[in-house]
Amino acid sequence: MARIALVDHRAPAAAEAYDIALDYLERSGSVRDPDAASIFLAQELVALVERGEHNKIRLANLAIISFEKRYHVDH
Repeated sequence: MARIALVDHRAPAAAEAYDIALDYLERSGSVRDPDAASIFLAQELVALVERGEHNKIRLANLAIISFEKRYHVDH
């Protein structure tokens, strides 16, 4: 599986949020395609930073919610 090295100088917390979100999704069994999940999360986190989010926990939670909606993850 390819993990993306997410570096965003506007919000260093985005890299931590990426790791948190991907780890959670992998542990929950929600990731079917690791490469697609990595790309989706990276793109989603960049979009969230562009909207002004900078808190790593909020970033991770919002990215997880978006992933679960996009890939129809049920709990």
